[in-house]
Amino acid sequence: MAQEVGASAAALSGDDPMRAQVRILGTRLGRFVEFEYSLGDGTLAVELILPTKAFEEFCRARSAVVAPPDPATAETLEQMAWRAGHPGLLRRTTPAEPD
Repeated sequence: MAQEVGASAAALSGDDPMRAQVRILGTRLGRFVEFEYSLGDGTLAVELILPTKAFEEFCRARSAVVAPPDPATAETLEQMAWRAGHPGLLRRTTPAEPD
């Protein structure tokens, strides 16, 4: 099983003012992940664009909670990740659902 990137789903409900959050917005040129990054309650966010592998590393380094993208964006991201040789991008960056 692939290692999860970011914090657990339980961290979503916490009130940690420094909790990192990522919301995937889409892709660019079939090689880059466009996303919004924020800390705490998310009132202030910055939009960033990184290559697929760098996006994974960014999320891992910050233990970011990654919100899943809409279904159309998710499909595009997975196709892009396969072409880049990084299949399973969303599985690695999205926290597991609680049982």
